[in-house]
Amino acid sequence: MRRRWRLRFGILTAAALVWVLPMAAVLVFAFAPNADILRGVLLPSSLTWANIATVLTEEIRGVSVPRALLNSAVILLIQVTGILLLDIPAAYAFARLRFPGRDAIFALLLVSMMMPGIMELVSLYEMMASLGLVDTLPALVLPGLPRVIGIFMLRQFFLAVPKELEEAARIDGAGEWQVFRRVMIPVARPAIITLAVISALYSWNNFTWPLVISNSPDSMPVPVAMAYLQSGTSAALGYTSLLAAAFVTSLPIIVLFLLGQRWIVSGMRPTAGIK
Repeated sequence: MRRRWRLRFGILTAAALVWVLPMAAVLVFAFAPNADILRGVLLPSSLTWANIATVLTEEIRGVSVPRALLNSAVILLIQVTGILLLDIPAAYAFARLRFPGRDAIFALLLVSMMMPGIMELVSLYEMMASLGLVDTLPALVLPGLPRVIGIFMLRQFFLAVPKELEEAARIDGAGEWQVFRRVMIPVARPAIITLAVISALYSWNNFTWPLVISNSPDSMPVPVAMAYLQSGTSAALGYTSLLAAAFVTSLPIIVLFLLGQRWIVSGMRPTAGIK
């Protein structure tokens, strides 16, 4: 038993190191002189805040990292709010309400979830171009609303809620809206927070669609800005500036994930939050 535990611990430790070491290298060399990277040293000769200051105060190849951070933060807030406002009532309707075509509509949603997102790029771009929204904030936000995976996840959660809770609320005189707001939403809080965290991670890291629809540095979110910086990196530009930008742009979403990881674990259980 102890040998098996040691084997599992060793495998998990090795897997953790595979993930941590690149992040640790980014963290260390983001504060290192550029010459250390050009020499290929394993540890920097000194540490400096100059790289972080340069990234936060100056434009690099015409790209402003603070502007990209602001763009991504605005997109994240709007998308996560919109996803929650659309997915929660839709999931509740598919799980607890009865209406004509409910199962057929839900099946169509599942089919759309199975389609690769790349298949929709051309039609989405033509739609945004016809509306005059190319290189605008609405074009970056709207295609991410709603999220079918969120509707599916919340629906499964709502299906697991005992009917006795709903019946007790109705006996007390609660209507459909009161049952939804005062019973279902509090019970589903772990799943809702999980959906918010997962949607935030997706929004922050989304690359393909912003790359297609964004034409100017002023509208670029973080992933597109980082790709733009990386495409022109040279010894003259400074690799440490690129690593500093990677560190600065990764820090917010890492903190968000660390704060929300326990909700992700608990929210994936259909009975989480049900007492």
